Amino acid sequence: MELELPKRLYAEGLEPQVKKINNCCRMELIRDLKKAISAEYNDVKIDPVFKHIMAIAENKLKFSGKLVDSFLCKQLITSKMHEKWFVFARTPLRFSLQEYHAVTGLKVSRESSSDVVTWKNDGGFWSNLLRTGDKITLKSIIKVHLKEVHKWTQIDRMRLVYLCVIIGVVMGRDEKVNIPDMYIKLVMDLDKLRKFHWGLHSYDFLLSSIEKARKKLGKKNSYIFDGFSYAFQIWIMEAIPDFGEICGSKVSDSFSGPRCENWKGVAKGDLFSVISVSGNSDVLRDADYTRKDEMEDERVDLLLDRIKYRFDWSNTEWPVIEAEETEMEEADTESEADKSVDDTDIAADVETSSVNVAGRGKRKIQDEGAETRKKKLLCKRTAKKNRVLIVKRRVSLRV
Repeated sequence: MELELPKRLYAEGLEPQVKKINNCCRMELIRDLKKAISAEYNDVKIDPVFKHIMAIAENKLKFSGKLVDSFLCKQLITSKMHEKWFVFARTPLRFSLQEYHAVTGLKVSRESSSDVVTWKNDGGFWSNLLRTGDKITLKSIIKVHLKEVHKWTQIDRMRLVYLCVIIGVVMGRDEKVNIPDMYIKLVMDLDKLRKFHWGLHSYDFLLSSIEKARKKLGKKNSYIFDGFSYAFQIWIMEAIPDFGEICGSKVSDSFSGPRCENWKGVAKGDLFSVISVSGNSDVLRDADYTRKDEMEDERVDLLLDRIKYRFDWSNTEWPVIEAEETEMEEADTESEADKSVDDTDIAADVETSSVNVAGRGKRKIQDEGAETRKKKLLCKRTAKKNRVLIVKRRVSLRV
């Protein structure tokens, strides 16, 4: 019996529409920093850790909420915990840590554990903030602190730039939410900040945001999209160059670095199911991006196998998830993917040492929700078959 393909979230042409996505990725904040504290901004801009990210603001790439929302509606439902699959023009496209690293260039592997709990009190703005337990948000930074930074020390101004790049772009958190102390403690020690695995950390947060948004599709006219949304958009533009041509233009056709640096403001026909640092479709699954607690899914193995042999997807009829399956899924308890990455997770990330494998090192979690849904669905189908048999017997007896 041939393996079935993953089901798509909505049938082709029946995807719901929303009026607005509230994007939490604040590129305008980065440009405001450039105006307010240009010297410190320029120092951070040349830091290899985030220079590719800051190039997005420099190149004035615009965010397309319609593109991102339309793609969220094209999801394929799999058991994978650490990657998402989508379908476009009947072709499957993978968004995994491998693609995310190719786009952002952010560090995805851990170095030896380092302590971010302790910090040195230098009497500056950030030290006093931590000492007194006061809270700060991106909104207060924009409204209040950018007007006062000329009174701060040079190192505190530089820390402000780093913090805004991390919270406002790489993590893409709501501007009204308090910035967790753990992020502030990281910018207090720039050496630890540069060693931190921002790629793995921000990728997990973006996946949780994609999962939350999926549950809101078709139910609300607008929703908040947290996380590094520009990275997700640039992946779409790289995977489907026609969209890249619509949403922006490439800086160079021979560019070989992180893809986010190669797109500028207001790319042809091929689709690239997988993307890697070395090129498009060169490496299907790099071991460096394997997660220890990932779920097995034979349907995804089938997709990768067909991609490997350049399968023609043009005539593929993708199955669609049934409404009853969606309802069962939402009735299950909150999954790991639903949990946001917070400052507690940062501490856990830092304290867990992992050299070669880009994984959290957590124990493997059984997908109890999937098993529950399967049992319910089988019971329902069995009941339907029994009803059909009863009807047939009654008809035969009457004859």
